[in-house]
Amino acid sequence: MINQRSQLMGIATGDQAIFIKKSVFEQIGGYPDQPLMEDVELCKRLKRIARPACLKSKVTTSARRWQQHGTWRTIFLMWHLRFDYWRGVSPNVLKQRYYKQ
Repeated sequence: MINQRSQLMGIATGDQAIFIKKSVFEQIGGYPDQPLMEDVELCKRLKRIARPACLKSKVTTSARRWQQHGTWRTIFLMWHLRFDYWRGVSPNVLKQRYYKQ
Protein backbone atom coordinates (compact mmCIF):
# COMPACT_ATOMS: atom_id res chain seq x y z
CA MET A 1 0.00 0.00 0.00
CA ILE A 2 2.95 2.34 0.57
CA ASN A 3 3.91 2.14 -3.10
CA GLN A 4 0.33 2.96 -4.10
CA ARG A 5 0.37 5.95 -1.76
CA SER A 6 3.66 7.11 -3.25
CA GLN A 7 2.35 6.81 -6.79
CA LEU A 8 -0.83 8.69 -5.92
CA MET A 9 0.86 11.47 -3.92
CA GLY A 10 4.12 11.59 -5.86
CA ILE A 11 6.06 11.48 -2.59
CA ALA A 12 8.29 8.61 -1.52
CA THR A 13 9.92 8.21 1.86
CA GLY A 14 13.47 7.23 2.71
CA ASP A 15 12.68 3.62 3.49
CA GLN A 16 11.58 3.20 -0.11
CA ALA A 17 15.13 3.70 -1.47
CA ILE A 18 15.02 6.95 -3.43
CA PHE A 19 17.39 7.09 -6.43
CA ILE A 20 18.18 10.36 -8.20
CA LYS A 21 20.53 11.27 -11.03
CA LYS A 22 23.38 13.44 -9.77
CA SER A 23 22.53 16.27 -12.17
CA VAL A 24 18.92 16.38 -10.93
CA PHE A 25 20.07 16.15 -7.31
CA GLU A 26 22.28 19.18 -7.86
CA GLN A 27 19.50 20.99 -9.76
CA ILE A 28 17.15 20.77 -6.77
CA GLY A 29 19.82 21.98 -4.33
CA GLY A 30 20.85 18.65 -2.86
CA TYR A 31 19.53 16.99 0.25
CA PRO A 32 17.52 19.28 2.55
CA ASP A 33 19.37 20.19 5.75
CA GLN A 34 16.63 19.46 8.25
CA PRO A 35 16.23 16.89 11.05
CA LEU A 36 13.01 15.22 9.86
CA MET A 37 10.86 15.07 6.74
CA GLU A 38 13.95 15.59 4.60
CA ASP A 39 12.81 12.75 2.33
CA VAL A 40 9.38 14.35 1.91
CA GLU A 41 10.96 17.75 1.17
CA LEU A 42 13.33 16.13 -1.32
CA CYS A 43 10.39 14.54 -3.15
CA LYS A 44 8.45 17.82 -3.14
CA ARG A 45 11.39 19.44 -4.93
CA LEU A 46 11.68 16.52 -7.34
CA LYS A 47 7.96 16.70 -8.19
CA ARG A 48 8.57 20.12 -9.73
CA ILE A 49 10.70 18.34 -12.33
CA ALA A 50 8.92 14.99 -12.76
CA ARG A 51 6.79 12.47 -10.86
CA PRO A 52 8.67 9.55 -9.30
CA ALA A 53 8.74 6.15 -10.89
CA CYS A 54 7.88 3.29 -8.55
CA LEU A 55 9.81 0.15 -9.35
CA LYS A 56 8.68 -3.39 -8.59
CA SER A 57 12.05 -4.22 -7.00
CA LYS A 58 12.06 -4.67 -3.24
CA VAL A 59 14.38 -3.22 -0.62
CA THR A 60 14.92 -4.34 2.95
CA THR A 61 14.65 -1.71 5.67
CA SER A 62 14.45 -1.77 9.42
CA ALA A 63 11.09 -2.70 10.94
CA ARG A 64 12.23 -1.67 14.42
CA ARG A 65 9.78 1.21 14.90
CA TRP A 66 6.88 -0.84 13.53
CA GLN A 67 7.72 -3.74 15.84
CA GLN A 68 8.22 -1.56 18.93
CA HIS A 69 5.16 0.67 18.51
CA GLY A 70 2.78 -1.42 16.41
CA THR A 71 1.45 -0.93 12.91
CA TRP A 72 -1.54 1.34 13.53
CA ARG A 73 0.21 3.56 16.04
CA THR A 74 3.16 3.98 13.66
CA ILE A 75 0.90 4.71 10.68
CA PHE A 76 -1.04 7.27 12.71
CA LEU A 77 2.17 8.97 13.89
CA MET A 78 3.67 9.13 10.40
CA TRP A 79 0.52 10.55 8.81
CA HIS A 80 0.11 13.05 11.64
CA LEU A 81 3.72 14.21 11.26
CA ARG A 82 3.35 14.51 7.48
CA PHE A 83 0.10 16.47 7.82
CA ASP A 84 1.70 18.85 10.31
CA TYR A 85 4.72 19.27 8.03
CA TRP A 86 2.35 20.12 5.18
CA ARG A 87 0.71 22.70 7.49
CA GLY A 88 4.11 24.31 8.10
CA VAL A 89 5.11 22.90 11.49
CA SER A 90 8.89 23.12 11.93
CA PRO A 91 10.88 19.93 11.28
CA ASN A 92 12.59 20.55 14.64
CA VAL A 93 9.23 20.35 16.44
CA LEU A 94 8.28 17.24 14.44
CA LYS A 95 11.60 15.59 15.34
CA GLN A 96 10.85 15.99 19.04
CA ARG A 97 7.47 14.26 18.58
CA TYR A 98 8.99 11.54 16.40
CA TYR A 99 11.63 10.58 18.96
CA LYS A 100 9.28 10.97 21.93
CA GLN A 101 7.56 7.73 20.90
